[in-house]
Amino acid sequence: MSENDLKIGQINYLNLLPLFYLLKRNFPHPTGVSWVEGHPSEMNAALDAGKIDLSPASSFEYLQGAEKYHLLPDLSVAAPSGPVKSVLLASPVPLEKLPGCLKDSGSKAYLTSASASSTALLSVLWKYFWKFPPVTWEVIAPGTGLKLDAPFLEIGDHALRLYLNTPPGLYLIDLAQAWHENTGLPFVFAVWIVRRGLGPVPKKTLGQVHKALISFKDVYKDAVGRMIKDEGLSSWLTEEQAQDYFDTVGYNLGPEEQAGLILFGDFCQKLGLISGVPGLSWAGNV
Repeated sequence: MSENDLKIGQINYLNLLPLFYLLKRNFPHPTGVSWVEGHPSEMNAALDAGKIDLSPASSFEYLQGAEKYHLLPDLSVAAPSGPVKSVLLASPVPLEKLPGCLKDSGSKAYLTSASASSTALLSVLWKYFWKFPPVTWEVIAPGTGLKLDAPFLEIGDHALRLYLNTPPGLYLIDLAQAWHENTGLPFVFAVWIVRRGLGPVPKKTLGQVHKALISFKDVYKDAVGRMIKDEGLSSWLTEEQAQDYFDTVGYNLGPEEQAGLILFGDFCQKLGLISGVPGLSWAGNV
């Protein structure tokens, strides 16, 4: 890894895999790019610590630390029109019965440690839209919630597996759908965050990467079948299921996504999760 490399955080969730699949075939090592893998919360921490330069990272990370970051224009991971199928509250009872269930069981529910945006979104829905009483949240490792007879938040591929093969007696509440039903806006789970203060060489590479990512938004579905095979995903996911999933995922950051992001920030401020709602600062010269 050269000091002039653009250090890119890579999240190996299905919702981002097509972009990384195509990007890594256009920027193989060593061409000025280094890759650092991890789940969303790890990418948040790496950006905050300056260990990586660019990553698709939690929209909440941007909202709480915007003074340290810029955004790549026109790129996000969003649910444009409702359900996303991979950010789910799993419950032993239907949503309307959840307050009573929690009261009887000691008011404890569980959050995945993998995502900041999804946990903040659940808090917003819980208080302002569902108007549920407060609950005690405990953090658990991703993929471990099924061991508990209690509500738990799951994201990413673990959540998609639950969606595709839901155990009997488990109720799944899609958080993106709940947000859209209550606001009419897309929910933006992640944005492509750029660390401020890049040197001239990685900044030039950033422009090339941005141009490539924008082009991939229009063609990635053509690569899904090949990606499923090459990445060894066919043991649990068919091409048809993958295509159906990607019909619910959006990569744009247009006016509606920006409005959804700012509204989310406003709710996070009301909850005391952030001190204020930042403006959107764009990475220049890309």
